[in-house]
Amino acid sequence: MRILHVYKDVYPPVHGGIERYIHDTVSSMSARGHESTILVASRKPALRTGRRSIDGSPVIEAPCLGRLFSNPVCPGLASLLRRLHREMRFDLVHYHHPLPTAAVSWAFAGLDAPHIVTYHSDIVRQSLLVPLIEPFLWPFLRRARAVLATSPAYAESSRYLRRLPNVRVVPLGVDTRRFSPGPADGAGGYFLFVGRFRRYKGIPVLLEAWRGLPGRRLVMAGSGPLSKEISEAASRDGSLVELAGDVGDDRLVELYRGARALILPSTERSEAFGLVQVEAMACGTPVISTDIATGVPWVNRDGESGLTVRAGDPGAIREAVERLDDDALRGGLSAGARSRALAHFDMERTMDELERICRDAAGI
Repeated sequence: MRILHVYKDVYPPVHGGIERYIHDTVSSMSARGHESTILVASRKPALRTGRRSIDGSPVIEAPCLGRLFSNPVCPGLASLLRRLHREMRFDLVHYHHPLPTAAVSWAFAGLDAPHIVTYHSDIVRQSLLVPLIEPFLWPFLRRARAVLATSPAYAESSRYLRRLPNVRVVPLGVDTRRFSPGPADGAGGYFLFVGRFRRYKGIPVLLEAWRGLPGRRLVMAGSGPLSKEISEAASRDGSLVELAGDVGDDRLVELYRGARALILPSTERSEAFGLVQVEAMACGTPVISTDIATGVPWVNRDGESGLTVRAGDPGAIREAVERLDDDALRGGLSAGARSRALAHFDMERTMDELERICRDAAGI
């Protein structure tokens, strides 16, 4: 199959869960003999189409005027989609939502290629655009051969997904051979945050929790708009917070293996799944996450693979951190985390299901 993936960014250079999922999906599909092309938006204002390659797969950058609430403004995207399809004759177009620009461009592109949509999240950050987007979004989703929810919890809680007849649940997966337990299992004694430094991740809540945990190390891997705020907070109140920056795969696995637990303190619906939870669990690292009404607590089962706490509650985070002083509790959660990752989130299994859906959608 020839597959076109459409989203605003891809890993690398952008270190995000959706971007990483697209990168890993393309790599897996390429290994299975399928040809993938990735269409993204230019990161800076541009008037010309850019072309590059990531791990042998072509990446095409659509010219854009800029970004509005993180959504790329690309007036020529529909015509670019038509041109690319004429040149390459895709068997399937795989859109990754939320991307309001894609839904609008699909309506005007008039492609004869079937499409599917991986529905990573509702439109949250660009909620002001929803009234303008909905007339395009509903037909975009209804006419997809399949709309893929990443968890049953999100399929049930999204006001869009629960009204669609074409929803299939396909969890995000990771390479459980690369993300695996190692000799440094929990030896570092630190707690770990991995992700973009954005407010919906609950970073202010995490920093408040850490003020009440003197002597505890918190390593934060990632970058983003709150980097300066984190650095200032750490130096001001004497908390043991270390910024590791954006890290590569090998270093990331080392950090997971050495951590006492991963903390995902997200407070908003933008956190639909939390792929970092699966990466940590595959390494045998328990997770402390929140009870937001998305797939997050479905991925990390309370008492099985980690601990679930009230969203927005610094005290609940502190209590969970202190509970993991119990080596027996942590050991049980560590084993449960690895077991759950293998059973539900192994990439080979999730890619088997995705490939079946893609073949059905393309009629191949």
